Amino acid sequence: MPWSRRALLLLVAPLAGCDPPGPQDTAVSLVLPRDGDETTTQLGEELAAYLERIVGEQVPVTHTDEHDLAAAVRATGTELVVVLDAPLLDPDRIDDARLAALGDSGFVLEVDGEDDQRAVAWLGGATPLSRRYAAYELLRRLGVRFWHPEDEFVPELPREAIARRARTPTIVQRGRDGDPVPDFAWRSWSFHSQHPLEHLEAFSDGGFPIDEAEHVNTWMVKNFGNRFRGAGRGVAGPGATAQRQDELEAMRTSLGFARGAGITLHNQQQGASAQIDPTSDVPVQHQIETLVASQLAATPDARWFGIHFGPTEFTTTPDQETVQWIDWAAQAALAIDPSLEIEINNHITGSQPSPHYDDLGCPNGTNDQGRIDYYDLAFHSDARAGISVHTAMFYPLEGPARVYAQQSFAHKLCLMQQASAAGRPLTWFPEGAWWLAFDNAVPVFLPLYVQTRLRDLELLRPLLPRNGGTLRGHRMFDTGQEWGYWQQDYAVGLASWNADLDATAIWHDMLAPMCGPEDDEAGSCAARDEAVAIVTELAAHQAELFLTRVDARGRPGGLYTYFAGEDPADAIAADAGLEFRPVRPSLGSVARYDADELAALRDVDLAALAESLAVHQALEQRAATLLFADMPPGGFHVFAEIADGVMIDRVRADQALHLYRAVAAWRQAQLDGATPEAAVAAADADLAEAARALDEAAAIIARREVSYRYAPAQTMGGGVTPETAVANGTTYPYRVFTKTHLLSYWHDRDDEARRVIAGEDTGAATGVQMREGIDATGVPLSITWPALEGLGGTVAVGSLGEVGPPTESFDTGSAEGFFAIAGELDSTGGVVPVRGAIARAGVLARTPAKGVTLLEPSSSTAQGVLQSVFPALAWARVDGAATLAFAPDGDGDGSTLAAEVVGVGYEVTATGFTTAAVDFVLPIQLASGNAMTQIDVRGAVISASMELGDPITMSGALELSDLVDALVQLAGFDPEGSLSTLGGIFGFDPDDPPETVPFVAELDALPW
Repeated sequence: MPWSRRALLLLVAPLAGCDPPGPQDTAVSLVLPRDGDETTTQLGEELAAYLERIVGEQVPVTHTDEHDLAAAVRATGTELVVVLDAPLLDPDRIDDARLAALGDSGFVLEVDGEDDQRAVAWLGGATPLSRRYAAYELLRRLGVRFWHPEDEFVPELPREAIARRARTPTIVQRGRDGDPVPDFAWRSWSFHSQHPLEHLEAFSDGGFPIDEAEHVNTWMVKNFGNRFRGAGRGVAGPGATAQRQDELEAMRTSLGFARGAGITLHNQQQGASAQIDPTSDVPVQHQIETLVASQLAATPDARWFGIHFGPTEFTTTPDQETVQWIDWAAQAALAIDPSLEIEINNHITGSQPSPHYDDLGCPNGTNDQGRIDYYDLAFHSDARAGISVHTAMFYPLEGPARVYAQQSFAHKLCLMQQASAAGRPLTWFPEGAWWLAFDNAVPVFLPLYVQTRLRDLELLRPLLPRNGGTLRGHRMFDTGQEWGYWQQDYAVGLASWNADLDATAIWHDMLAPMCGPEDDEAGSCAARDEAVAIVTELAAHQAELFLTRVDARGRPGGLYTYFAGEDPADAIAADAGLEFRPVRPSLGSVARYDADELAALRDVDLAALAESLAVHQALEQRAATLLFADMPPGGFHVFAEIADGVMIDRVRADQALHLYRAVAAWRQAQLDGATPEAAVAAADADLAEAARALDEAAAIIARREVSYRYAPAQTMGGGVTPETAVANGTTYPYRVFTKTHLLSYWHDRDDEARRVIAGEDTGAATGVQMREGIDATGVPLSITWPALEGLGGTVAVGSLGEVGPPTESFDTGSAEGFFAIAGELDSTGGVVPVRGAIARAGVLARTPAKGVTLLEPSSSTAQGVLQSVFPALAWARVDGAATLAFAPDGDGDGSTLAAEVVGVGYEVTATGFTTAAVDFVLPIQLASGNAMTQIDVRGAVISASMELGDPITMSGALELSDLVDALVQLAGFDPEGSLSTLGGIFGFDPDDPPETVPFVAELDALPW
C-alpha cells in the first residue's frame, strides 16, 4: 500500500465506531481486534482498499475482542468475512503451539464454510511479516496479482465468485491441508544498486519521492520475501542521503523486516572500497575482530552477518591468507552471537586456481591441477560459516556455461551438496538478468530464465531443510525489470516458498488475469492456456538453442551470441582470458573466411538462425491471434508484453541472419573471382532485409516503451558519450535501458556489416597482412593483400628484396636477420602504406598469455590486472644483428604479424644480455584481429639469458591512462576508483596523478 494513500484509507476507520451494516447490506467485511497493533491497523486499511476495488462497494471494518467475536462475525458480510490477527481474537482456534510451528514466515489462512455458504477467513501469523503474507495470499486467492513494484492486477468479482475463490488455495500452498510454511527461511531479491536501475533515486535521495522504494519493499512482501532493500548509491548530498537512510530504516521497522550486518574484507570494484587495510600497523586480525564487534554493537538485533571477500570479479588475493581472514571474521561474529547466520559471498570466475587448496572432489574444469577456483575458497573456511553461492546469467547448475571463464556451474552444485552433507548453511544466489550487452539491454525476451531457475530448484530440492539439508536461503539477483524480466522475479518468489512448483503452474498463476471472473482459479481458459503454451515452447526452444547446441566454432551455447549484444569490453575480456561469455565471430572476421569456413558458418550457425527465425515466426503468429481474442483488459496488458517479447526475439534472429548472409555472400563472391562491384551487389538483398529488421525493432521498442513502469529519465536517461552522460552514482553514464532505447546493439551490427562490405572496416582485408613476423630461419613470409581495386606496387623487406601483389609468399632465405619492411602500394582508392619488420633467428621463445609475474609493485591487485591484459609474446634473439625482436600474439595461436614486430639492440652481459630502452605497445585484441585498446610501455629495458630461457626480466613504465582504462574495461571500476586504487598500489596522489608508473616484471619463456 503506498504510504501516500494512507490518509485516504483512514476514512475507513470511523466505521469501527458505528454499528456495522447487516449481512444483507455488504458482500465483504473485515473484523479486527480492538487492541490490535500497528501491523493489524495497516493491514486492515490496505485490505479494505483492495477489497473495495474487487467487490465494487464499501467494505466495513469492525473492531472487536474475543468475547464479542462471534457476534461481530455473524453481523456482517454476505459472502466473505475476513478476521485479521485471528490468534488474538480466537486463541483456541490458533493456539500458541500452532503459531510456534509456523516459524517466522508460515501463516494461517483458514476459511470456514462449504459450497455456497458464506466464507469466514481466519488470518494470522507469529510475526508482522507473516501476518502480511496471510493477507496478501487471501488477495491472491481472489485474483490479485502482484507482478511488479509498479504494476498490479486487481480484478472485479461478482458476489457469487467471492466465497468460492477465498476457499481455493493458490499454488503457494502445497496441497489443501496444513498451514503454508516456506521451503526457504530467507527469500529475497538483490536489486544491484551499483547498476543504474530505474528506481535508484528513491533509495538514495531524500528529496526524491520515496514511493518507488516503498513499492519495491512492499512488492517483496507481497511475493513472500523477507529481506529489506535499504539505501543505495546515488548523487544526492550528505543531508539528503542521510534523510533517505533514516526514512528507509523507519519503513523497514514498520514493515517488520529483520536486518543484518557485515564486513568487506576486500573490494575495489564499482566505487567500493575494502574495510581492512593490510598495510596498517594494526594487525589484520585485530582490525577484523574490532570491526566485527563494532558492526554487531551497532546492530544488536542482527540476524545474519555477511562476509565479502575478493578485490574484483577477476583479481585475487593470496589463498591461505584469504581463508584465514574469512575465518577470523566468521569466528569473531559467532563468538559474539552463536545464533548469527554467517553468509560468505561465493562469486564466480575461473582460471584462478588456488595453489594450496584442492577442489574437494568437485572438478571445475578451469584448470588441470585439481585446484579450487579463488572464489570457491569459501568452501575451505570454518564449516559453521554459511555460504551464499552465486552463478550468472540464465545458465543452470548443470551443462555448459562458458561465462566468467567457467565451463559449467555443475561444480557449484557438487560443492553445495558436500557442504550440506557436512552441515554448512547455504544460500542459493542465481541471476534473473545480466543486462550489460547480454540480454535485457538488447533487449531479448527470455522466459528461459524461469525454466532454468526452476531447474536449479529441482536439482537443489534434496538440500532443503524439509529433506534433511541445510539450504536455507534463496536470493535472486536483479538488473532491470522491463521486457518481461519481472516475470522471473515473480516466478522465483512463488518457487522459493514452494520449491515443488513447475514452470507450467507458475505461468498459469502469473497469467490468470487472462481468464474471466467466471473461471475457477484452478480451472482452465483457452486464452491463458494458449499463452502458457507459447511461453513454454519459446523457453524450450531457447534452452536447446542457447544452452546445449554447438556453434560452428564448437562452443555449446555459442549461438546465443547472435541474440546478445556486445560491448568492446566483452571481446577484450574474452581475448584477455577473462571471458564473461562467448562472443560472436565478428563480421570483419567473416570477411576473411576461406571457402570451408564460410560453408561451416552457413551450415551450422546460419542454419540455426534460420530455424530459430521460423520457430519465432510461428509463435509470433499465434501470439498475434491471441491478442485479438476476447480476454479481460488485465489479461491483454500482461500478454501484450509477452507478444512484444516474442516479436523482438524474432526480429533479432532476422537481423543477425541477414547481416551474416550479406557478408558471407560478399566474401563468397570475392573467392569466386567476382569484381568488387559484383561482390557488393551480392550482399544487397540481405542488407535490405537487415535494414527492414532494424526498422521493425525500432517500432517494437518504441511501442513497448509506452508501457514502461518508470519515467523515461529513469529507464533510458543519460547517454553513452561524455556529452550525453548523466551522473547517477554508479559506474555507468546512462540508465539501464538507455542502449535499448538507442538500439545500440542493433545499429552497431548493421554499421559493422556495411563498413565491411564497403571495405572500410579494418577487420576486413583492406590492409596488408604479413606473417610470420617472428620465426625460425628459412620460414617464408606469407602475405595477404587487401581486396582493393587497382592495387599495385612493391614494398621492401630489408636487404632480402621487394615483393608486391599478387605474390602470396616471399622467400626469406636461410640466414638470420632482422629486416625492416617499408613501402607504399597504389590503388584506385589511394595509397596504402606498409610498415613492419620480420626476424628470422635460431634462438626463439614464447611467453604464454598471462605469463607475467609483477615484482614491483608487490600488489596482488596490480598483478591480477597486468596478468589479465598481458598477451602471449613471441621472442627472437638475432645474433648477427645484436637485436632482440618480439611481437604480441593476441589470439595465442602462435602466429605474429610483421606490423607488430618490435626490434631493439642489446649488449652482452656476464649473465646474458640487456637491451637498450624501448617504447612499445601491448595491444588487447579481438578474435577478429582488431586492436581495441592497448597498454603503452615506456622505456622498457629487457634482460635475459642468451638462450632466452625462463625468466625474461622487463623494467620500465606503464602509461597510467591505459591502466585506468584497463581497470574500467576489464574489472568494472569507475575512473575515480581506478585512480584511487592505482594510487595506493604505485604510491602516487590520485588527485595529481603522473603520466606513467614504474614496474618490474618477470616473463615466462617457453621453448619455441
